[in-house]
Amino acid sequence: MRKRIPVLAALAAILVLTAACAEPPEETVLQAEQDLQGARDAEAATYAAEELRDARLALEEAQQEIQAQNERFAIMRDYEEAEKKLAGSMDKARLARETAVERKEEARQAAVESLEFARQAIEEANTALAEAPRGKGTKADISALTADLDGVRSQVPALEAQIDEEDYFAARDKAASMTESAQAIAEEIKAAVEIEARILAKRRNR
Repeated sequence: MRKRIPVLAALAAILVLTAACAEPPEETVLQAEQDLQGARDAEAATYAAEELRDARLALEEAQQEIQAQNERFAIMRDYEEAEKKLAGSMDKARLARETAVERKEEARQAAVESLEFARQAIEEANTALAEAPRGKGTKADISALTADLDGVRSQVPALEAQIDEEDYFAARDKAASMTESAQAIAEEIKAAVEIEARILAKRRNR
């Protein structure tokens, strides 16, 4: 009977160790993957690419650590480090999502402001055109500048569509280009007015 006690004790110890064997943190991995997907859905690839990359790399490191533990003997597995990496990945993914939301709103506001700048520049150029003289020396120039300004103005609907489609970076750049074109037209009108003034001055001095 006494000989059986060490055997039973050993069996009990094995059962305890087996029961205590760590299990892979599958639910935590699933949550980390969902958080990462949530960041992607918030367009982090566009607005928070660096933060998204950090979250993805942290998740990959956690998965590698889990795989390394899975390859060990059952009683030697320890997923504590993997749990830490998963927690880090989830924190980074949430940061990426929040950052993306903030930066997207900033991009939207920048695009809307750029559109307003473009409209103002077009209106200012249009006012200058309306007040410009139509003398022989400037008539052709004013006509050409009017056509150029009409071309810039015709791009406004497409720019508005880009903003509606949330293509904010492209809309911002397009608006900046339109503003530059309208301002250049206004400068050319100013130059045409100065030419007309000189022509009139010469006529008076004859």
